[in-house]
This record gives sequence, C-alpha cells and structure tokens, in this order.
Amino acid sequence: MFNATDPHQFFKFYDDNNILTCSWTMDKIERKDGTVWVMNHFFINPSANSKQILAEQMPIALKIAHESHLPIWPLDPLVIDYFSQHPEFNKIWYHKPIES
Repeated sequence: MFNATDPHQFFKFYDDNNILTCSWTMDKIERKDGTVWVMNHFFINPSANSKQILAEQMPIALKIAHESHLPIWPLDPLVIDYFSQHPEFNKIWYHKPIES
C-alpha cells in the first residue's frame, strides 16, 4: 500500500482470474512552489469497467494526499475528468484548471 517515505508509488490490481485491471503511479517531485505528487498515466484494462475502477482507486490517491499533506498533479485525462467531477479533490488538486 502507501509508504509515505517512498517518493515513487506504484499500484497494480488484478481481477480474480489474475488479469491486470489497472495500474498507476505517483511520483513525489520538488517544484519551485513546493513538493507535489505527480499522478502519471492511469492504465485501465479495456475490458474493465473504467468508472468502477476509478471509483475504487481514487480514494487511495485522496488518502495519499491527506496523509502526506501534499497536493496531486494529475496528468492523465481520465483522472483529470474524475477530479473535475468530484469536489472532494478540489483542495488537493495541484494546477487545477481555471474554470471560465
């Protein structure tokens, strides 16, 4: 699971048939304005239910942000879309797009 001292978080999840359902990583980086987690590409197996996978995985990302007291910079369009639809991510969203 999550280890606060590890700057590279790697997650892989499999279904009951040992088929990869999703994998994702987060890296802790230093920016000029502070330390942040960069949430990289989020792979979801095309045969999996992407909405269900995101609903299961995003609480993990939220927990990491809360426990480490660091924001998350999502780079994957699926994750950005998820963040935009769930207001609980607003406070931990680094470089949140400005709404027009």
